[in-house]
Amino acid sequence: MVRIVFAAIFGGLLMFVWGAASHLVLPFEREALKPLPNEEAMLKTLGSDLPAEGMYVFPWTDMSGKATAEQQKAYRQQIAAGPSGVLIFKPNGGEAMSPRQLVTEFVSNVLAALFGALLLVQLPGGFARRVSSMASIGIAAWLSISVSQWTWYGFSSSFAIGDLADQVGGWLLAGIGMAVLLKPRRVRTF
Repeated sequence: MVRIVFAAIFGGLLMFVWGAASHLVLPFEREALKPLPNEEAMLKTLGSDLPAEGMYVFPWTDMSGKATAEQQKAYRQQIAAGPSGVLIFKPNGGEAMSPRQLVTEFVSNVLAALFGALLLVQLPGGFARRVSSMASIGIAAWLSISVSQWTWYGFSSSFAIGDLADQVGGWLLAGIGMAVLLKPRRVRTF
């Protein structure tokens, strides 16, 4: 079990380093994120009109199933005509990259790698097969999270591609590191 925990910490560290490198070097997220036009006026309006920190979606409809047929029709027309979007709002600001955020990211990477390591020790086969299995976790994570965000919330294609590079690259590196530390399971034959 100590080997698995050590491999998870090492794999999580590799994911963390890859995430930092990919955000600094790769262009995808930089191309996806755009400045707010007339930022000062927009921020003043948002600060006075939004009631609290939160994730806001517009146009709005009651998604609990209580919207009338008329309200649902009006919502579909608003979506079709535009504009629509998602806004994440923090009225009181915060640090751009706080120690808390970095620690949270690192811990989440280690915990994810722990699940990967627990799977990896169960996998028979050669190094390449085991590493590609870990990279497949990155593809699965991307398909289940980032593609959904792209589909339903309008996240840009460039942002989704950047997430693909983050997930597959991170899991590939973590897979390499963990596969070196964790030997394959021996398959018994009778």
